[in-house]
Amino acid sequence: MPKSVLFDREDVIKKVTQLFLHKGYNATSMQDLVDVTGLNRSSIYNSFGDKFKLYEESLRYYQKMQNDNLQSRIKLEESPRAAITFVFESIRDEIIQGKQDKGCLITNCTTELGGNEPKIRDFLLRNQESMVTMFSTLIEQAQEMGEIAVSKDPKQLALYLFSSLHGLRLISILDHQSSDIEDITNQILKSL
Repeated sequence: MPKSVLFDREDVIKKVTQLFLHKGYNATSMQDLVDVTGLNRSSIYNSFGDKFKLYEESLRYYQKMQNDNLQSRIKLEESPRAAITFVFESIRDEIIQGKQDKGCLITNCTTELGGNEPKIRDFLLRNQESMVTMFSTLIEQAQEMGEIAVSKDPKQLALYLFSSLHGLRLISILDHQSSDIEDITNQILKSL
């Protein structure tokens, strides 16, 4: 009879996700994973596979949590342009409050492993496509409502917003100066 699993998988993934966010993939050791989860090595290997598979699952979990939160908040905004503004202002506020001092797991992953690991690169490209599509859809809706000039190419503006979002999250690791973060956010939003 096989052993039954005696832990909450989602709770373990939450803890591991925070660990990877704070230390990165390369700096996280198997012992770190043991310490943060309270599981022994064999339980981790049997339940999740190796460190890389656990990292992949953490990335998927993080992406889902971020996207679910973002989508639920966007639906509350009164207009598409307000939804885009909300995205950047909420990130700005998190940075200023010190909640983004380790950046974003997906952005950090892009710089750490994005160019070296094909599975990670594919995941990141799919994430980019999803985010650009979301921004592009909001831009098109805003153009239909007269909130954004129709002369602006939705796809190009969406790519700009996506890259600006990552840039803002990267700079948050080093710079928490509220005036700098405010200025950057305002400049991004002026592009609309």
